[in-house]
Amino acid sequence: MQQKQLATIFVVVLLDIVGFSMLIPVLPYYAGSLGATPTEVGLLGGLYALCQFVGAPIMARFSDKYGRKVMFLLDVAGSVIGYVILGFASSLWMVFLSRFIAGCVAANIPIGYAAISDITDTPSRSKALGLIGAAFGIGFTIGPALGGILSKQSYALAAFAATGVAVANFIFILIAVKESRSLIERMASRDEHKSIFDIFDLKELRKVLQMPRVALVLLFWLGFSLAFAMFQQNIALFNKYRLSLTAKESGYVFAYIGLLVSLSQGVVLRQLTKRFSDMQLLLIFTPVMALGLVLWVLTPNWQVLLIALLPLCLAGSTLIAVTNSILTKSVAEQDTGGIMGISAAIDNSTRVMTAAAGGWMIQYIGIYAPGIVASAIMLLLIYYAVSRIKPVVG
Repeated sequence: MQQKQLATIFVVVLLDIVGFSMLIPVLPYYAGSLGATPTEVGLLGGLYALCQFVGAPIMARFSDKYGRKVMFLLDVAGSVIGYVILGFASSLWMVFLSRFIAGCVAANIPIGYAAISDITDTPSRSKALGLIGAAFGIGFTIGPALGGILSKQSYALAAFAATGVAVANFIFILIAVKESRSLIERMASRDEHKSIFDIFDLKELRKVLQMPRVALVLLFWLGFSLAFAMFQQNIALFNKYRLSLTAKESGYVFAYIGLLVSLSQGVVLRQLTKRFSDMQLLLIFTPVMALGLVLWVLTPNWQVLLIALLPLCLAGSTLIAVTNSILTKSVAEQDTGGIMGISAAIDNSTRVMTAAAGGWMIQYIGIYAPGIVASAIMLLLIYYAVSRIKPVVG
């Protein structure tokens, strides 16, 4: 039964990522065709991330109170609306509106993490959480390549194809997904968090930050998310302005990234978790991540980019899984949705900053600026992980 539930969560996240990632290599060109500058493209990504920053904690906490399945459905329904508007976009404001709607309900990954935590025990959780990363990787292998190919016909065609994937996902959730959180657990969460404003209760946040283990890991997560988001939010612009790639060629680059992530999460991470603890993996892959970002800064052509992406994707996907695993193991079971919501909020807040700042830096400072900032952050985190987190987490 557990394996079947894990498989359905995997499919939900996979289809969600396929639809979402189909648009990633296309959006800079789509927006550009409607007159957007690099700064405005950055703001477009920042708007989506800002909406996630607000919406993901609400969706994740509501999944504690009302169940994972209903929140999965709400997420996908919002995506359908956003993709349809994007497909019919005739001016830039419609593109912004589409990303606003889709971003407000984009929380399937933190909800997926919480659902997996519902049905796994502590020793097997890191391995199981790797399924989210594997789904992410496979989705990123299929989605960008398909979106890039469809963009040769029209940018709108990619948006309508993403709509079809989201509709299929909605039907799959209705039919196949079983609620992983019992009625008793949901009622207990409702009693504890009676209002939507509890999600933003500063007393609760202060309580979490007073837990040394949680606070230290969340601070690491903030730094890592800033560095990784600086790469994620700006590589499409890097491909366009530094490497002069087309939307189709950029789609192939994203497909390659997805393949690397899926292999990292689905194959490599499974083996690593058998031999190393979460903390050991964090200490190993923090410097590997720094190395990957430095190589990205030095990239002169697409061939070198493919090499730089090897350590970058392996380290990034591993650090996402193990950091979230440490967080879920550091709180009570009834709060796993909440801590995943906080994790997602931090991640999404960094995407707001890095998308807007990255586009501005590329336009006014230089194409290398986002990579230099990201590399510096990861180099600082090497020291922080060794000197601050390791003594507490062990």
